[in-house]
Amino acid sequence: MIKYLFLILMFVIFTPLFPQPLILETYVEDCLKHNLAFKQKQFSLEQSLQALKQARGMFLPAIGIEARYSRAGGGRLIELPIGDLMNPVYATLNQILTTVGQPPRFPTNIPNEVFPFLREEEHETKIRLIQPIFQPALLFNYKIKTHLKQAKTIELEIFKKQLIRDLKTAYFNYLKTVHVVRLFEKTHLLLQENLRVSEKLFQYQKATEEVVFQARTEITTLEQQQTEAEKNMKLAAAYFNFLMNRPFETPIEIIDETALNFNHEIDFEQILDTALQNRLEFPQLHSALAAVNNQARLARTSFLPGITGVLDYGFQGEKYRFTEEDDYWMASAVLNWNLFNGFQDQARLQQARLEQQKLETQFIELQQQIKLQVQEAFDNFRVARKAIQSASEKVASTRNTFKIIHKKYEQGMAPQIEFLNARTNLTNAEVSQIIAKYDYQIKYIELQRSIGR
Repeated sequence: MIKYLFLILMFVIFTPLFPQPLILETYVEDCLKHNLAFKQKQFSLEQSLQALKQARGMFLPAIGIEARYSRAGGGRLIELPIGDLMNPVYATLNQILTTVGQPPRFPTNIPNEVFPFLREEEHETKIRLIQPIFQPALLFNYKIKTHLKQAKTIELEIFKKQLIRDLKTAYFNYLKTVHVVRLFEKTHLLLQENLRVSEKLFQYQKATEEVVFQARTEITTLEQQQTEAEKNMKLAAAYFNFLMNRPFETPIEIIDETALNFNHEIDFEQILDTALQNRLEFPQLHSALAAVNNQARLARTSFLPGITGVLDYGFQGEKYRFTEEDDYWMASAVLNWNLFNGFQDQARLQQARLEQQKLETQFIELQQQIKLQVQEAFDNFRVARKAIQSASEKVASTRNTFKIIHKKYEQGMAPQIEFLNARTNLTNAEVSQIIAKYDYQIKYIELQRSIGR
């Protein structure tokens, strides 16, 4: 029984240590699932995918049903001069019959026919199939949509990396404020003890009342700093939870400092080469440039003819019926060729060429910009690493100084002002150390982001 209790106790003690490095990765996964800005980027990508499907569908035939039923009145009249044509002929035939002794047989009073141009009642119902045969614009439009979809996909990945960086930065900023608040709480207990000692010294007339006033002033000053630190902690937590798309007051798990790495070795030339190879802005710009190239080709297709096939099958007539006597079919090949439209096509082609030149210039600028980002991030990282060492040495020095003065103060060999100054120096040094440690983590994240990770 004791053996099992011992195992359970060891499990409770050591279990929290194992998942700590995974806490932040879990937060990253949840953030990518729930962050609203990331969802908007995903919707934009989905729109690009649907635009690509639309462009692909333009190669396929379009089939539709068209039905028309109309009634008409008035309009032009069409006169058919049947009487004027046939009455003289029939009169001549009657004369010939009379000459040979036969009675006349043919009418000579046939009236001319008049009928309206518009039918009083008419219907037409047909199925129409339209198939592009030679339409170069469709091909280049499809290529443009393909490259734009690729650019949107890369844009989503870039935003994802940026969001991860922002989340981790917000998390370490929160940890920074948490440890500062804890430090102030620990210091507050120390000052409370100093106040108690000062009151005892004054009570036994071993010190003047000013030591009590000074001790209370120090507590008030610290409480003001503590309130400011708690406010910063609340804001840091709110921003982190905002990125996670959850209530601002949601508790945040804390990684133990021992789970963090403070000894990253970075080679500048290596990370610079990595950045120039891995940064997604380069393939994104390549996709945009490819889209512009196809935009220029699309503009050139305006000078080419287009051929479309059209097939109709349906029914038409004066009565709304569908019989073998009313059906018909018609197949057509339609040629479209734009010969002149006021130099608009030439202007569109020139615009595409200028956009192409602009993107090529932007590519050179992007290389220089990334080099500058890597240089800045690397320098900030080196400064942060040195700041940790400097802060650690300062904490060790001020802590030893405080221990000595604290003992002298308890023995009445050091004035209170010296004790309070030593305590203030120690607190400030410890705050600087906390800031330096978590700024180091933030600068390392920024360095990793600058090389495309």
